[in-house]
Amino acid sequence: MLIREATIHQLIKTTQTSGDDSVGQHVRQEVLPVDEVLRNLCVELLSLYATSVNSNGTLGQNPVIHTFPVALANYTTGQNVFQAFTVATLSLIKEEMKAAIFANGGYALFLRYEHDNIDFLLIAMLKLKAGAGIDEETLSLQPTLNIDLKLLHEAARINLTRLANQEHPYLTFIKGKAKKGDITGYFRKALACVTFTDSKHHTDQLIKAAQAFVEAREDLVTPEQKREERSLMRKRLVECLEANPLQVVLATAAAAIMPSAPDDFLEFLQTGSTAGQYHIDDSFQPHKATYRPLRRISAKIGHSISVAFDVEDVLAHRVTYDTERDAIILQSPPDSLKQAIIENDIAD
Repeated sequence: MLIREATIHQLIKTTQTSGDDSVGQHVRQEVLPVDEVLRNLCVELLSLYATSVNSNGTLGQNPVIHTFPVALANYTTGQNVFQAFTVATLSLIKEEMKAAIFANGGYALFLRYEHDNIDFLLIAMLKLKAGAGIDEETLSLQPTLNIDLKLLHEAARINLTRLANQEHPYLTFIKGKAKKGDITGYFRKALACVTFTDSKHHTDQLIKAAQAFVEAREDLVTPEQKREERSLMRKRLVECLEANPLQVVLATAAAAIMPSAPDDFLEFLQTGSTAGQYHIDDSFQPHKATYRPLRRISAKIGHSISVAFDVEDVLAHRVTYDTERDAIILQSPPDSLKQAIIENDIAD
């Protein structure tokens, strides 16, 4: 990870307060020095973010109400410097926080960094926790305040490389559970976070990730074992998606992908070698036309020929493909079909 720029500002607010005078701010005037303290914090923060992020999206496109993307564009195109951009963004968060009665302020960290030649911008609200330290001279205990990364509930990361290329989704963020109330909604509103709801995209990403996961499993040694498990996994996954047509939770899908250890698949997505490669929301509506080929294959040949068969027919070798002849072979066709073809096959 290469840290390019970072800074931190403070928003001061007592919970269960709201209104114009409810939020104060303390603005840092300079960027943070890129030292070992910052590097260690960022490594730990990004590791936790990877396991906490649960939503993908884009930035709002209406410049009248979505002012953060405008400020971001001014910064990334060189019209504004990093520190000025962060102060402007802090003001947006502050304005939205005024109406969030249960929000209690925190420290807004802005981090621009590169990883694997990809340009990222992370914005996170950090909280402090009380602790104890030791005076090295007197060996007495002293009260301390430390950053509590376990309270990472408000954070968003923009893949600036994907954004520049208009590849969707380019935004990930943490979205709290609905049953706990939308306490952190002010943060997402300030940054114009829009959930990417394309069910086809999420379904496709889940299938690709599941197949890559099977290929990466070290307990499957031979190609035959991986082929068999891939087939069983696809069958379980289809059954899972069919059983949850309106909304499937990622943890539920993980249990179908690997029933004996569903957390292994979640770890593969979040912290494995392919972490960040697959963009899947914590819950989404399955796209039937996308997952149907996992169970049934269909296609048209020319103008009049349509073929359709279950994947099970391929596994049972009732349908095969001859690479030398570039032909689909149907094993043991019924007598009526054979006779009809023979009767209509006019010899040269």
